[in-house]
Amino acid sequence: MLVLRSISKGFPPKKPHVLRDVSFSIQPGETVALVGENGAGKSTLIRILSQILKPDSGTVSLNGIDMRENPAYLKSGTGTLFSGESSLYDRLTARENIIYHARLNGIPEEQYTEHLGRLTEELALSAYIDDRVATFSRGMKQRTAIARTLITDPDFVILDEPSTGLDILAMESVKSIISGLGARGKTVLFSSHFTDEILGCADRVVILHGGTIACDSPVDAFRPEGGKNFTDYLRHE
Repeated sequence: MLVLRSISKGFPPKKPHVLRDVSFSIQPGETVALVGENGAGKSTLIRILSQILKPDSGTVSLNGIDMRENPAYLKSGTGTLFSGESSLYDRLTARENIIYHARLNGIPEEQYTEHLGRLTEELALSAYIDDRVATFSRGMKQRTAIARTLITDPDFVILDEPSTGLDILAMESVKSIISGLGARGKTVLFSSHFTDEILGCADRVVILHGGTIACDSPVDAFRPEGGKNFTDYLRHE
């Protein structure tokens, strides 16, 4: 289980309060969609969870282990895809990029070989798995980056706008993968601007507005019969 307690972060003097007292938890097997307009604090929160940034105050724990006391545990158990930052090596093939990441994280060959076969099929990578990334379109790079993120089989998965740059078929593949992660007991947090992706994958929706939680509700509340609308929580004062 992932637990965030009173997370605050600022970048003074221009942005003194990017996040303010953000608290929520995600149960194993639960998938939470992080929603908010640009500048709401989503990327900052994701970078804190990925240990790129440290919060000014508050705590993060995974399976009862505090990030401050054992940062290596959270890092080793987390797989993160950052929006617009594939960080792939252009001179390597898709396969080589994915395997390099697996080896870098100490994943045994028999384990990453099994995962690679499954991910290649799920993300429709087989046609170009041995092509150099330099020749890829943006969508192809995104699919490869998603496979690289998941090759370590992390317990906690963070996907920052995973469908960015993907065509409609690839988007459906991503939705299927996100749903499958929850079914396998993974703790999943993903950010998205796509209503279909949110409604199709999430169990719960956390909406950030102005650095604070404006709403934390089951996803069913945002279906037509639920009566809630995302934009009701994103309007500027």
